[in-house]
Amino acid sequence: IQSGTLRLAPRLVALDDLVSDEVAALEVVAGERGISLSARMVEPVVVNVDDRAFTRVFNNLLGNAIRYAPEGSTVTVDIRVLAGWAAVSVSDECGGIPEGDLASVFDMGWRGEDRRTRGSSGGGLGLAIVQGLVQAHNGDVSVRNVPGGCCFEVRLPLPAA
Repeated sequence: IQSGTLRLAPRLVALDDLVSDEVAALEVVAGERGISLSARMVEPVVVNVDDRAFTRVFNNLLGNAIRYAPEGSTVTVDIRVLAGWAAVSVSDECGGIPEGDLASVFDMGWRGEDRRTRGSSGGGLGLAIVQGLVQAHNGDVSVRNVPGGCCFEVRLPLPAA
């Protein structure tokens, strides 16, 4: 992604279908951990993206949420249209990210201290990949703490009419 050799094949994609497929693919994994995976708000929206790249984006975001949320908690997904942007939010009940770490979560290699103690074997590349792929589509990804957890939000420009 950083080398500039990424080859994307964007096309018009129903974002709600793409996210729904990824949620369905991860429901078993979530269920094995006692985590409920649900959609609160889903607005139909079409975006111009490489669907393979965005399957990876949502797999990484949902996979992380499932991995770090405690047993018996809920991971929620919202898809909505906001002022010319498609927005997908993934919220969990992980307890939040320390305020001092929020600015670093998309850095290559970042894992967060408490993540290492939970048995995570990842190399801290998932969120950096998410950011690179979203930015390659002229979008933005952000994270913020919410009561009891955190929320990652991907914003993508809507195609010109």
